[in-house]
Amino acid sequence: MERKTRKDTPRIAAYVLWMVYGIACTYLYYRQTKWTGGSVFESDLPAHIKMVIEDHWYYSLTAFVYRFLYLFPIHDLLIALFLGIMSVCAVASTAVLLRYFRLPEELTGFVALILNLVMPIYIPGITDGRYIGMQSASIWHNSTYIVMKPLAVICFLLYLQLEQEISEKLPLKKAVIFSLMLVLTTAVKPSYLVVFAPVMLLFMIADLFKKVPFWRLFAFGCCVLPSLGVILLQNAVLFGAQTDSGIIIAPGLVVRAHSGHPFVAAGLSILFPLAVLIFSLQDLVKDRIYRFIWILAFVGYGEMFLLSESGHRSLDGNFMWGYFLVILLLFAVSVKKLCEKKDRPGAALEVVGCACTLALHLYFGMHFFIALLKGVSYMMWT
Repeated sequence: MERKTRKDTPRIAAYVLWMVYGIACTYLYYRQTKWTGGSVFESDLPAHIKMVIEDHWYYSLTAFVYRFLYLFPIHDLLIALFLGIMSVCAVASTAVLLRYFRLPEELTGFVALILNLVMPIYIPGITDGRYIGMQSASIWHNSTYIVMKPLAVICFLLYLQLEQEISEKLPLKKAVIFSLMLVLTTAVKPSYLVVFAPVMLLFMIADLFKKVPFWRLFAFGCCVLPSLGVILLQNAVLFGAQTDSGIIIAPGLVVRAHSGHPFVAAGLSILFPLAVLIFSLQDLVKDRIYRFIWILAFVGYGEMFLLSESGHRSLDGNFMWGYFLVILLLFAVSVKKLCEKKDRPGAALEVVGCACTLALHLYFGMHFFIALLKGVSYMMWT
């Protein structure tokens, strides 16, 4: 009994911290629903709500949730509570992914919360602010991203489970669940799919050369088709004839808008994964998941760097959200690599150095999140 209590204590402590985090997020989102201008509790949330309630603009599944919650007098509180729950779900889904990566159970809950708090390492003069001009998976001002985040992590986990079995069989039930989750995620925000689908296709082609039967890979690829249909419907709303928006190739337009040193900013945004990569280059060849996530990051950053929207949303950077989500996966798999290294002879210095880098990301993340709770704009120019 005493041994079981000792084993359960870290898990219970982590759950308590998750609850505190959820309450803090709910408070933040509630204050954001009241934003009418200025820099205090600034957020995209009021604009997203206005698109639905006043403009009747339905491009995301969250729009239908807001429309339903607006039937109640306390709609602002209910919306905040919904987003707070989704923020905790993001931590929970990250924990499940870390368990899949075989992280020690007593660490999983704490590390999952840390990975949902980390922010870029900020050096004044590199970018316009602590978030603007940099890239982060920890976002608290964009409601569609907040809802997409846990769903996308679950989609990725389902993909890993299927991909592990594809050389021998394609479990129909798992494939259907994966396809439905991908539809749900895409219906909330298409950003994850536009990064994920090209890399999935690339790995399927590689598997074809490894003699995996074509028909099985074809059936696996068909799991993505319903989500592509969702994207076509969303594009009809976002880039229809009644808008001034379209998709353009504009290299560097978005990443240079708020940074004179965009590649330095990109490095500081993922310094921990880069530090781990330096000591794990050989694993890019040996570890398929590690390789997959780094290629996701390369494709995601490439889309963010090359693509933009024409019209009044040209500098909104709406092609960055997929890469932002991949950053969470990068941090998670890098923690996995760090845990694998701790038992290797002579790796203590590497582990300590990388762990200190992660701690630095957490410091800037806590600074950012606490400032948000005080009402500071997410732009956070200093």
